[in-house]
Amino acid sequence: QQRQIKMLFSLIFTFLILVFDVQAKSKERSLTTQLLEDYCVSGRPVKDDGTTVDVKFGVTLQYIEDVDIVKQSLTGYYWLNLKWTDEYLSWDDTDGQVLKDIRLRAEDIWLPDIELYNMLKREDLRTRDTVVVTSDGSVTWIPSYKITSLCTMDTTSYPFDEQSCELKFGSWVYDGLKMNLTLTDDSMDLGTYVSNSDWELVSAAGKRNTVVYECCPEPYLDVGFDIKLRRIVH
Repeated sequence: QQRQIKMLFSLIFTFLILVFDVQAKSKERSLTTQLLEDYCVSGRPVKDDGTTVDVKFGVTLQYIEDVDIVKQSLTGYYWLNLKWTDEYLSWDDTDGQVLKDIRLRAEDIWLPDIELYNMLKREDLRTRDTVVVTSDGSVTWIPSYKITSLCTMDTTSYPFDEQSCELKFGSWVYDGLKMNLTLTDDSMDLGTYVSNSDWELVSAAGKRNTVVYECCPEPYLDVGFDIKLRRIVH
């Protein structure tokens, strides 16, 4: 009888472990399902149409691959850093058992339509884009790209020339009243930059620009980064 009791307790204990394990593993899945149910990818993530979506934007420059004088282009590797609040992706985390953050596929939620206006070519460096969402609705998205951009070159002082290439980013469809684009920092993040053997990186300053056209009262915003390069004479 004692053996049967031990076996019964063993079965109950195993059952409870499996139940708690399933519950623990299902929290993220349940929360993800709950947040994305009836979610609209094309609509701005605000509950009041008059609310502006504030997007903080920064760029990490990883490497300058090519400065093409003939084609007037600059090719580099960049990480874009975007942060905003999605009012439809928040939840109550006051219970200590509730998750503080989750990961979602970027394609499943609204994303700021930030484009490089003077882009010639872009290659996505990730096979799957993911965002990090915290319980207060804060979203962080860091896509990485290999980008070739248009750059007007001046070789008058060759081989002691310096080149200045601007990267201008902005929304393709939203004005400043719908989406407010601000700089995370006053320059690109160069903390992980790998030097180019032919060009010295002098600076990569950033600036936020506002344009108001005579036809329209709403402002149009963009962020420009001026990459200054100095040729290395071998």
